[in-house]
Amino acid sequence: MTNSGDFENQDSKSQQLGTSPPPPTDPLSPNYSVSDACESTNHLISADAPCDPPIRDTTNSPRKSWPFRLLNALSIFASRIFGIASIVILLAITASIPILQFISFGYLIEVSGRLARQRTFRDAMIGLSKASKLGGVIIGCWLTFLPVRILSSVWEEAYLIDPSSSATLISKNCLILLIVLSVCHIFTALICGARFRYFFWPLIAPVSLAIWLARRLTGIKPIRFAIKYTLGILAPNIEKDISNAKPIGDWFLPIILLSRLRTQNIYTTARDDAWSFLVSLNLKYYMLLGLKGFAGSFAWLLIPTLLLVSASYEESGLSILFGILGVLFAIPIFGTLLFLQTHFALDGRLIRFIEVGQVWKNFGRAPIAHLFALTISLVLALPLFLLKIETIPNELLWTLSLVFIIFSWPARLTLGWAYRRGKSAPRSRRWWLRYPMLFASVPIAFAFAIILTLTRYVSWNGALSLFENHVFLLPAPFWL
Repeated sequence: MTNSGDFENQDSKSQQLGTSPPPPTDPLSPNYSVSDACESTNHLISADAPCDPPIRDTTNSPRKSWPFRLLNALSIFASRIFGIASIVILLAITASIPILQFISFGYLIEVSGRLARQRTFRDAMIGLSKASKLGGVIIGCWLTFLPVRILSSVWEEAYLIDPSSSATLISKNCLILLIVLSVCHIFTALICGARFRYFFWPLIAPVSLAIWLARRLTGIKPIRFAIKYTLGILAPNIEKDISNAKPIGDWFLPIILLSRLRTQNIYTTARDDAWSFLVSLNLKYYMLLGLKGFAGSFAWLLIPTLLLVSASYEESGLSILFGILGVLFAIPIFGTLLFLQTHFALDGRLIRFIEVGQVWKNFGRAPIAHLFALTISLVLALPLFLLKIETIPNELLWTLSLVFIIFSWPARLTLGWAYRRGKSAPRSRRWWLRYPMLFASVPIAFAFAIILTLTRYVSWNGALSLFENHVFLLPAPFWL
């Protein structure tokens, strides 16, 4: 992995030659900017970070009217909310599948790492656009096959009553025809861009065509003049926004399909687009990050966990000793490991898990923020313990992971924010502020260690549930 010193040498050489240095290609390097991310296709940020728009002459371009600005803002807000919901659900499903659990764990670690690398909260919302598109495709396919499922139940009932009846034969033929049409409809929507509205174009086409025709008619000068001096009084430039109708070939699905059939190789284009989208998800990066983060965290948790598990199975007086030692070992680890994970997320190197001194030094630079982040992270982890009292069927295991993602995501954002504040602070705080915050973290970690120890009596896995420890590891390890 390229380090920051290499970029400094490139900068100095470029200055001597009078040229600009090449942009860094490593997304974990400190010089890797948002504009550079737009040129890279090997990291997920390349498609989610806002690229610098091309320079345009906006001196003569009028500003949009406030109704259209409001509609645009609502559209962006709805898209962001849908993207967040899609990420949460997709991560929850991934977190409930063996091996793939490390992808969701690596994603959460990267969330805190983005903020720790002096980025913004917007950069930490990784993959909103891709998750929104993927979620739209999944929902669109599910709704498209909804009539198939309904007709399938009708055919099944008719078959059970009389397999040789005409009603059974008709429903079977209709079911086959509907399946073929649904598959063709889904492939058409995917080939034309996989936008959510493409899955419902037969339903919304009349309304969309009517709106498009009305906007074209408002381009007539008398109508624009009437709109300007009526609605334009309340919303300037609204007549230009209303009459600005997009070409029908940009949004009407049949015309888009015909255009692509004439100009493109549909199979090659669809294959390349699907592969590019899959590569842009960068699942390998999150898998490796999650594996390394899990290995480093598990190494820290191994000794106190073994002591606490031994206290459960030991019937002699050593059980009390093992329990006390396990809690004493757990207190400093629980108070430090979350920030060690954030420190590890800076560059993904396992050696970061032993750099405890740098984490404590960073704690001293922003003690209040670190104490707040630790408290929030441990408190948000408590609800998941309640869901482990009763055994959850395998088909509903993703709901357990859903709660884990919902509460872990804001915790990781808080951890990254606290680490960034400490990293950007010029020096450590005064001792009268630093040490009280450090001592205040001890009872918080102690309380969580006691709660974790007591959960072995209510969890369906008993003492083995101590190895789960969803605060620092996976929501439900598959080996348990």
